Amino acid sequence: MKPSALANNVCPYDHGGLRFRDVPDVVAPKSDTQVLNEMLDWMKTKLPCVAGRREFNRGRYFIRVANRGNVKEIFEEYKKELSKGRAVACLFVFNDPRYYDGVGDTSKAFHFLAAEVAQLGDRTANELANGEALTNSISLRCPVTNQLTTFDDFECIAFCPQSMDKSDPLYDPLMATPYPCVNVSSDVYAFSKFVADSTKTALGKPAHEEKDLKKLEGVMKKCVERWQRVATVTIQNYEAMTDTSLCPVHVTADGTHWVAGHKDPAFAEQHKEVHTHELPVIYGHRIVERWIEYFNGKTAYCASGLARDGIRA
Repeated sequence: MKPSALANNVCPYDHGGLRFRDVPDVVAPKSDTQVLNEMLDWMKTKLPCVAGRREFNRGRYFIRVANRGNVKEIFEEYKKELSKGRAVACLFVFNDPRYYDGVGDTSKAFHFLAAEVAQLGDRTANELANGEALTNSISLRCPVTNQLTTFDDFECIAFCPQSMDKSDPLYDPLMATPYPCVNVSSDVYAFSKFVADSTKTALGKPAHEEKDLKKLEGVMKKCVERWQRVATVTIQNYEAMTDTSLCPVHVTADGTHWVAGHKDPAFAEQHKEVHTHELPVIYGHRIVERWIEYFNGKTAYCASGLARDGIRA
């Protein structure tokens, strides 16, 4: 994407009259087991998100085949696993032949997914399919401070195979999965788990048990650098698989933000605009500062308000 297009807030989503692929009249349904196994294999071998692959390999990705009737039940199970420290992210996988790869389009898939999970929030399905966020606040013990706090950025995001289709006006490989899915995660909680894991490895004890605050702060700041690399490699992975003349995605030259054709967070969108978003080099330090203030006895720990927001370019 040319810098001038970003500067003028012009998003080059001109598909030149390309048509959607032909839609088959009949698609053979697959079993839930087959769909789940294909998703698990993709998560293990092809998922471009480095942080997500890390959590999957650690067994902390809660993945279930879902439908409108069991979405709430799955979400409650996920919250229990979160509270026990056995999960970080959740993936709802939907087995519906109408939205298999090669069938339908992204817009229809997003409306379908919004209708399936709208019950988890206070927005209508139509609002979710048109750019609103589906966010939940969950009270958990912070993995770093060991204090009970509310994480207010557990976001639900829609993904579908049609997002890989260059002829689709909503083409955006960042939103592509082999089957329609909704992912639930919190950037603040995920980073907190990463720091907790790293601190225990580096210092041999949980962060909240370390008395040497300078040593603890040093480990935390190194974690920001490592999390920044994780995020940067992830964006570069997506950039490599994307036709950026149709869908912009890159890390800014100064390394502080990443650029995409969608707002983060938004459950789903029906049109494309260029947005910039904070990278860990910004929001990671904001989280660390809150931890240091807590360990220095200046404030009670509160995780709310630490998440990054999407910024229109």
